[in-house]
Amino acid sequence: MNHEVYTHDVPYEQIAYEVSNQVATVTLNRPDKLNAWTETMEKEVTEAIRAASSDDQVRVIILTGAGKGFCAGADMSLLSAISQESSPRSEFLFDMKVEGAVRADFQKKHAWLLTVPKPIIAAINGPAVGLGFVVPLYCDFRFASEKARFSVIFSKRGLVAEYGLAWMLPRLVGVGNAIELMYTSKLFDAREALRIGLVSRVLPEENFLGAVQEFARELASTVSPRSLRVMKQQIYTGLLQNLGEAFDLAIEEMKGSFGTEDFKEGVAHFLEKRPSAFTGQ
Repeated sequence: MNHEVYTHDVPYEQIAYEVSNQVATVTLNRPDKLNAWTETMEKEVTEAIRAASSDDQVRVIILTGAGKGFCAGADMSLLSAISQESSPRSEFLFDMKVEGAVRADFQKKHAWLLTVPKPIIAAINGPAVGLGFVVPLYCDFRFASEKARFSVIFSKRGLVAEYGLAWMLPRLVGVGNAIELMYTSKLFDAREALRIGLVSRVLPEENFLGAVQEFARELASTVSPRSLRVMKQQIYTGLLQNLGEAFDLAIEEMKGSFGTEDFKEGVAHFLEKRPSAFTGQ
């Protein structure tokens, strides 16, 4: 497998980006601030994930945090400044420009992650609060360290359910659980997150990121990238469809699959009893 560290002419200030064994790892990198979210961080995360999305050497993306936290939410200095403005800024609310024929629902801040044609794993290594709670909701997997802690927090800041939280969270944990988390802004641990379905795995703190990367490498090397790309679109589009629409889309996509190289390889490697060699084509 190839191992390559991607760098840019202007190094990232608040994230780190590495590609190894077909897995891109995007790390929020303000550990002294528990990776509190800033405008600079948002721009860099967007750039890195878009780079990974268009890189043929990347099949899976991991989003994680440096140090002891995943993301403590929006940087308090930014919130403090906004709270003092007579006409509070609104740039955080703007839609995202997404290439291709993408429905307007997915051209929203953070929700655009649902259009990334590769699986995104949120590796939640520590506190995930406020905006740091919202962003992982738009990832395909949420894995938590046993040291992870979570809070919606908005009701304790005089804010509301931001960036589609009130739509996405009930679909992941159920309406009752979502109401409790949103109304109370309570702090809860990884085991509780697992119990309600917010995360799908809780892993030991020791070598947490290594374990997530191992899962990502296996996903990258054993299944069809094309299948994942299409199924991701089916899942999130399906949240906005009725059964008949989802069924008809599945039929069209099945027909399209039959002529692909990945379909031929999927049959061949099974019959020949050998490891798969999918190309994504």
